[in-house]
Amino acid sequence: MIQIRLPPLLLLLQVLSTSLVLADESDHFYKPGDVVHLWVNKIGPYSNPQEAYEYYTLPYCHPKNEAHEEHRPEIDADAFNIKNVLTAGKRGEWSIGEVLGGHKLRGSGYSIFFPKEGKSETVTEKECTKELSAKEAALFEKAVLERYFYQLYLDDLPVWGMVGELVDPKSGEIMSEYSENHQAHIYTHRTLVINYDGDSGRIITVDLISAKDSLVPIKPNTKVSFELDVQWQPNTSDLTYDTRFVRYLDSAFFAHTIHWFSLLNSGMMVLFLLGILSFILLRTLRRDILKAGMAADGIDDIEGEGASLLASEEEQSGWKILSTEVFRVPSFLPLLSALLGSGTQVLTTMIGVVVFCVLGPLHGNVYESRDELLSTMIYLFTLCTIAAGYVSGRTFKIWGGKHKYWQMTMVLTLVMLPMFFTAVFGILNTLSLWHGTIYTIPIWTILKLAALYGCISLPLGVFGTMLGRASVSSKGHHVSLL
Repeated sequence: MIQIRLPPLLLLLQVLSTSLVLADESDHFYKPGDVVHLWVNKIGPYSNPQEAYEYYTLPYCHPKNEAHEEHRPEIDADAFNIKNVLTAGKRGEWSIGEVLGGHKLRGSGYSIFFPKEGKSETVTEKECTKELSAKEAALFEKAVLERYFYQLYLDDLPVWGMVGELVDPKSGEIMSEYSENHQAHIYTHRTLVINYDGDSGRIITVDLISAKDSLVPIKPNTKVSFELDVQWQPNTSDLTYDTRFVRYLDSAFFAHTIHWFSLLNSGMMVLFLLGILSFILLRTLRRDILKAGMAADGIDDIEGEGASLLASEEEQSGWKILSTEVFRVPSFLPLLSALLGSGTQVLTTMIGVVVFCVLGPLHGNVYESRDELLSTMIYLFTLCTIAAGYVSGRTFKIWGGKHKYWQMTMVLTLVMLPMFFTAVFGILNTLSLWHGTIYTIPIWTILKLAALYGCISLPLGVFGTMLGRASVSSKGHHVSLL
């Protein structure tokens, strides 16, 4: 028997190539029988989407194989719990953008499998049957009275559903306004309708339907059975995988096409007019500054343009009367330079984010991902620290700041804006942690942000300051440079 032994490198390449062709949620390609994960995200009042909590804050059934802690934060929590701070980052692998955006996905525990090509089927998943305690019934009743809704994700497609409804016990009709005679009911049967393309193995649309006849009154010590129907349908709509997010957009706003040629034409015209105006103003300012500089130095033997400037006896008007104040070094030059540098950092970040969004067709539209926009903002803000250091260092040296204060300028530029953000987010995060909302930033995410600042922002800021100072001549002065 002949045995063929492959080198270790070839074996490694073979394993990697095999893993690359497997279908999963990351590349959105599925084969018949592949697992399709249904994730639960958050829950909160319909009238205030900014007030959101984790899905399992309500006593829904959760999978036994998930790492769900025994003590879940409650909606009406009235005490600070340091355990939530230390364990929040260990409960899921979420990106920085997802955490800051309030997206903390958990496994739902449902076994959903991709069907065969062109096959329509409905599979009923029985979640669980549980007896509601008095505390759990109070939580569900509170959620229904405040019209809580929840959000789920399947193949990165979001779906929403209501926790329950207020029902008139006499007529059995769903009521939109609260009354003492109305009773809170909870939905116990939901249907997940999934349209898919069997040829490409991709999911096109996802909808969630809550059955009206499954409304059950919320009462303590009563058993409630939660069920989910998964209905697979071949895609018959005009939507494709590339356009599946169009249905989530505001059609009234996005119905109008962007006239790129008109925008380019208008932009070029504005740049042309600004260029002409800037040339005229700079030429006039250079002549006036040159004349003021020669008069201040008491130069008599001048030829050419300088002689003609001194020979002309124009009346001093406008800013030339205040020339000494115009060229006066500011009283708080380090602070001014730091403010200019921080403003430049924010401006360049905004421009970068806008350009990134405009180039969406090249890398994928930002609304197709939960964390792409926020992550882009954070990373661009981190990289733009070099622009802040450059502007602050250059401004400080142009205005002739004292050499011993340039380090102070650099430190102010690097810590002023981050300290402001830290103070604001610290207060908001404390309030969020106190009330147990999903927008609480865990300690592990804070450490990641601190690492980005310490390992990337600080070196780039120092490097930008050195570049800004080196771009100005050591013998230069703000008057001669202008």
